[in-house]
Amino acid sequence: MRLPLSSRVMAYAFAVTLFTSSPGWAQLSPENVAATDLTLQSAKAFVSKLDAHHRQLLDGYGDVAALADPWHTYGMRLTDPSFVARMQMTRASNFAAVNTASVASGIVRVSDPTNDVAFSAFAGFTQSETSTARCGNSVVVGFNDSGSIFETPLFSTGHGGRSLSGFAYSSNGGASFKDGGAMNPGSNDFNVLGGDPNVTCSDANTFYYSQLFNFLDSSGHPFTAVGMSKSTDGGKTWSEPVPAITKDNFFHALDKPWSAIDPSNPQNIYVSYTDFDITHNSAACGTDFREAIEFVVSSDGGNTWSSPFVASEVCGITGKLTGSQIAVNSQGTLYISWLNMGTNFPLSPRSIQFASFSNGKGAAVSTPVIVESNVHPGGGAASLEGGFRDFLDMSMAVDHSGTANDGAIYIAWADGRNKAVPDPFALQGFYAYEDILTRASFDGGKHWSFFATQVNSDTQPRVGLGHDHFQPAVAVDNTGTIAVCFYDRRADPENFSIRRHCSESTTSGSLWTDSDIGMAPWAPTRGNDVFVNPAYMGDYDQLTSDFLNQSSGFIGAFQTQTTRGNPDVVAHSLK
Repeated sequence: MRLPLSSRVMAYAFAVTLFTSSPGWAQLSPENVAATDLTLQSAKAFVSKLDAHHRQLLDGYGDVAALADPWHTYGMRLTDPSFVARMQMTRASNFAAVNTASVASGIVRVSDPTNDVAFSAFAGFTQSETSTARCGNSVVVGFNDSGSIFETPLFSTGHGGRSLSGFAYSSNGGASFKDGGAMNPGSNDFNVLGGDPNVTCSDANTFYYSQLFNFLDSSGHPFTAVGMSKSTDGGKTWSEPVPAITKDNFFHALDKPWSAIDPSNPQNIYVSYTDFDITHNSAACGTDFREAIEFVVSSDGGNTWSSPFVASEVCGITGKLTGSQIAVNSQGTLYISWLNMGTNFPLSPRSIQFASFSNGKGAAVSTPVIVESNVHPGGGAASLEGGFRDFLDMSMAVDHSGTANDGAIYIAWADGRNKAVPDPFALQGFYAYEDILTRASFDGGKHWSFFATQVNSDTQPRVGLGHDHFQPAVAVDNTGTIAVCFYDRRADPENFSIRRHCSESTTSGSLWTDSDIGMAPWAPTRGNDVFVNPAYMGDYDQLTSDFLNQSSGFIGAFQTQTTRGNPDVVAHSLK
């Protein structure tokens, strides 16, 4: 029976009072909205100082800056008590759910789709860029989540900041997940967690989550950082973010962080990132613009961090560096790889570069070597068919299995060298169809396999259109088996709909078996969420094995379009 209008008004008013006054909920205040606005405007202000060549290279930091305008325009609407009550009631009814539903055989939900679009038809329903870590039966997935903006600080006491980072956890080896909501942004109203997640673990209870982190100090000065959050209960709850590296946001922007743990000593944690540096007084570049791949080291489980080590740096527009990834071998040697995007990004060929580092007194980064000198950008150089950005197509893993190939390093990337067709509306005048290629090193990265090996089993057709294969993720398990998973369009003659493929090799990467994981295809979705860069569909997914070497096989989360037609996160296991 439908209640009379007066009764419905009274019931709604009671709900508003209940949810906005309960100790478990925090009312979003104008002061809190204004604090977030100041942090976002500071991030945007730095972007305005960059030249066009470097501005287009920004990844996650660019997404943080892009949020500044919609937040400045609409943020105060989030203080409306009626809207707050609706958000709280919606999230409260679903927050405890465990995602047990299978999307397909061997594929389970990670993010909770029941909240998508519930808060807004225009924003807050995008999940992307997944990172997966496994220690024993504990699995944690981190992902960008525009809906986390609504969830913090409304849904947990003591959290005054804002988050673009979400997480989910599993205690049964990835058979099911619980969406944990927004990553804890901390109690400072000026904190903004900016996504670009990377998750690692040292045991079944201890997980680390690195991400972009912008904040203002008590004097209102802006800082750019990589924040490290820690969980000691298998990913269920998280500490406030602690900066692993902090720099002045007037002169620096930190972007594209990555993290790794030393399997020989889990107290050793590494974090890498790209530093966009406009101080105009650096030792390397003098008054010119500087861009650097750097990393920091913690030897006490993330409590304290070293000063930055520089893996590579370039000046002006002579090169553009981004996309660092790090891994640590069984003896504690750090490996770091990155992309040099060339002098004419996004048109020019790119190179994959590599260096190593052995932690200890007086340690120095090795001289960089070239893994691949001529990576051809795919699609129309700036984007793939469907209009989404795609330029960080690289993944690295090291074997720490204890088998014969322990220490082997594998790098996978997407490359458009095998087929290009004329296209007058592509940026460079042709469309290049990417394949997934790999190289391996068995001597600590000093030398790399002479030929690149193709992972996807199909070949580009000699006549007509080709097929995109993109965003590879590589891992090695405790048997020394290598796996690479990636997005694939070969089943669509028009090269539009996306499927998921995974390949495995038991021959040190020389031969690969490739298969579709059995999930229905989906179309790319972009430009629907005003909180997200309209050309952005995520730049990476991460595949992992059991860090503790207790189980064989692989698990990796990835972004897909499921029943609601907007981006969600699911996970797939390879046994």
